[in-house]
Amino acid sequence: MTTLYQPSERAVERATNYSFWIVFGIALYTPFEEFFLRWLPGIIPVALRFVPEFILYWLLFVVCCSRLMRGYPLRKTPIDWLIGAFFLATIISMVLNSSPVIGSIINLRTIWRYLSVFYIVVNMDISPKELKLMLNGLKIVMLAQGLIGSIQYFLPAGFNQAFFAPREFEIGDYQGESMAATGDLKVGATAGTFSDSAVLSAFLLVGLSLFLSSAYAVGGSLIPNGFDVSGMGALLFGIFASKKRAALAIALITPLMVFYVYNKRKTLANVTWLYGGIALLAVIMLAVAGVAVESFSGADDRQKSIDLGAYFLQVFSPEYWQQSNEQARGWFMQVILNGLFNTQSWFGFGPDFAVTQESLRETLSSASEMAKLERDAGVFDDSFWFAFIAYFGIVGTVIYGFILKRLYDAARWLIRSSAEPELRTLGATFATLVFVTVLYTFVERIFRLRAFSFYFWLLAGLVINMCHMKMALIKAARQPHATAIGDSRKLLQ
Repeated sequence: MTTLYQPSERAVERATNYSFWIVFGIALYTPFEEFFLRWLPGIIPVALRFVPEFILYWLLFVVCCSRLMRGYPLRKTPIDWLIGAFFLATIISMVLNSSPVIGSIINLRTIWRYLSVFYIVVNMDISPKELKLMLNGLKIVMLAQGLIGSIQYFLPAGFNQAFFAPREFEIGDYQGESMAATGDLKVGATAGTFSDSAVLSAFLLVGLSLFLSSAYAVGGSLIPNGFDVSGMGALLFGIFASKKRAALAIALITPLMVFYVYNKRKTLANVTWLYGGIALLAVIMLAVAGVAVESFSGADDRQKSIDLGAYFLQVFSPEYWQQSNEQARGWFMQVILNGLFNTQSWFGFGPDFAVTQESLRETLSSASEMAKLERDAGVFDDSFWFAFIAYFGIVGTVIYGFILKRLYDAARWLIRSSAEPELRTLGATFATLVFVTVLYTFVERIFRLRAFSFYFWLLAGLVINMCHMKMALIKAARQPHATAIGDSRKLLQ
């Protein structure tokens, strides 16, 4: 039987895979970039902040040219035409709304900047050993951030701010904020080495998906091994310490998502029954933690906060949802949807932030609403799916939804067609991450967070790359043995 491991490096003669090592290095560096840069003087950190992104653009050019010069076409992906359709719809929106080109490009860049990683990885040659190394490397850096976030919870906030928090920076009219540096995090919340607890929670959700998918890749016991249990515990506590309620809620149902994508229906049903008891235990633990947190010497200003049980459980109170509906994300949701349907702007108000804000302002009738739109513009993107609809309209959002669906389908196919643990882990991690992305984007600007979007597109590229590899090997297995060996190099490209 032909497997992924038979033709790997004997059949493909290649020089050192420098493109893989560059991507791998950036993947290990990204979570700690802000921490390293905070120690450098002057404007050096500002310049270095953009170096990895420019390296990826250069590497995309090199990898694509290398394939073409070797006589191989660029690998097709299931989202190529959808990406083209999305940018066509965006251009139409820009024209209809007279959106400035520069402002539109700036907004598009923050959402799509790591699409380069996707096409780099799709068109690289990746051996089984390299895939395993990549997944293990991601586990290590994600576990490290989980441990840092967990430890920070027990340290004085002043120490976390002085030692871990990234510095703010300014380029022209753009200012890179660091809520961790300014002390604007929720009282008692941690951010790891990132600038905001939202970034930490999003990053750890990627790690939790990876650890769970790895633990259940080959079946076996419902209780994973000690390393996986410890890793998942650190990640969960790190998410808890970030004080991001939506992230914690998603983290608690992530095991169910993993069982679903692995098609473990019986396990999914049994675990669902257990969740009632676990939820009750969680309520008790939160209440106890809310009291016990004051006993830690490093708690400093945490006593000023409400207890943790009340903080996490208030999401179920009618007052919380009324306030959200009238003053926070809920208000922006209503304004955006009313504005779109009243103006019938199916392509949205354009990707430029200022033009979108002005278009929405014109749909408001009262001076108080107009003032609120301007005053709270900083949280406009928080409920990002609705902000996305405002920028790109129903048309652009539907196209983007199909992009996620096609990538999800590819991940599920990889799971079904593979027996190798690494491939099943990869497929399940990304399929689970699609669910996480859809849910968390309702409350966070998740695709603007570099520590999330980089790994989303990295894993998506690995999935498509391995799908190409798997389909080539399936095709080779159906050919006569001699022909399969002779054509192995061609098929692997």
